[in-house]
Amino acid sequence: MSMLSVRDVSKSFGGLQATHQLSFDVEPGEIVSVIGPNGAGKTTLFNLITGVYTPDEGDIQLEGTSLVGRSPDQVVGAGIARTFQNLRLFTNLSVLENVLIPQHRRRHVPWWQAVLRTRSYREAERVMHERALEALSFFGPRLMSFRLHQPVYVLSYANRRRTEMARAMATGAKMLLLDEPSAGMNPKETKEITQIIRRMRDEGGYTILLVEHKMNLVGEISDRVIVLDYGRKIAEGAYEDVVNDPAVLEAYLGKRSDDASEEGAA
Repeated sequence: MSMLSVRDVSKSFGGLQATHQLSFDVEPGEIVSVIGPNGAGKTTLFNLITGVYTPDEGDIQLEGTSLVGRSPDQVVGAGIARTFQNLRLFTNLSVLENVLIPQHRRRHVPWWQAVLRTRSYREAERVMHERALEALSFFGPRLMSFRLHQPVYVLSYANRRRTEMARAMATGAKMLLLDEPSAGMNPKETKEITQIIRRMRDEGGYTILLVEHKMNLVGEISDRVIVLDYGRKIAEGAYEDVVNDPAVLEAYLGKRSDDASEEGAA
């Protein structure tokens, strides 16, 4: 059974067709990249999967169970967590506090136990703390050590990205949707985040769907690549195949040179 199944999903905003009859699967343990020109519908796709938007048509399933109609909170509870193209962190809180926050929805402890700080409450806090540190450990000294208790606003943009990824991991999700995880990172940091994403799959057991513009990262890490243009899937397959697909070249570069030559000859 596929981890994620998107079937004939369409979404319009007024006269704008953001996605049209979009279908694909993501298998357990895969790293699948979604690429395409600006405005191709990549972030809209993430918003549809995570319950921010509801499809006009089609279905989205996680391990055979439909997610359509569920709220973003319910989608997280089902097992999908995401990062955002525009960071959404609590900048006045510490790195550790940001990673602890999403775990509170999973803690089933009555309020009075929190007031009395009962044994059950303290045990729940201990488990949350361990889970947060486990997620942060994927990023090594970039987020651990002295940065653990620093407020997020003092971090570099790249470390804020890492913090958001750690927060998604700490939700207990089995599938991560990463929206441009290497944005704002230099080549050295991009190489590092590529290795971390691979470890998320290999050591953490996550299935990963990511949107990314850096083709070197996409080519190095992806099991498959899906290409969108104007909300439609125009190619899917191995990285080497899709980047040489004529439809993909046309979407990124405009009308193909051979077509232009023919028009000129005419």
